[in-house]
Amino acid sequence: MKRLILLLLIVPAFCFSQNKKALTHFWDIPWGSSIEQAEAIFTERGFDSIKDENSVITQAKYEGEEASIILLFNKAKRFYCGNVVYNSVNTETLSKYDKYRKVLFRRYGEPDMSVEYFESPYKKGDGKEIEAINTENAFYFTEWQFYDNCLASISILKNLDVCLSFKNPIFADKQ
Repeated sequence: MKRLILLLLIVPAFCFSQNKKALTHFWDIPWGSSIEQAEAIFTERGFDSIKDENSVITQAKYEGEEASIILLFNKAKRFYCGNVVYNSVNTETLSKYDKYRKVLFRRYGEPDMSVEYFESPYKKGDGKEIEAINTENAFYFTEWQFYDNCLASISILKNLDVCLSFKNPIFADKQ
């Protein structure tokens, strides 16, 4: 009986701590890296990139599928956010969202927040989910929070693309 009680106490604690690890980087690019360092990593990996004042963009496979990888930099030109945008068409948007939501679930555990919101006249299961998203009457979003205040999330954009986002808010505010 004592073993059972101990197991019941340890397993939930382990599951909770699994979800709360640190998110120290995105795609092996450490938070706080300079634009030049990020560009060098892309070049080393053989990716062409486009750079402007606060971002670096490339096309690459992420989780085995072609995507746009967008790195965002703060005013001090330090890396704070990585986005992965998967193009999708109407027929695959929801399944792609579910697929990558499951990938993040396996990686980070139970999400801290998950929202599937619909405004009238739309509702989940009415067969008009894509129309609702396109007209900004529906919103799909799931987020994981970490001990180091970093965030990982997935959402469906208005144009039906699926976006994974990894962010370190501490670097976002640095000047």
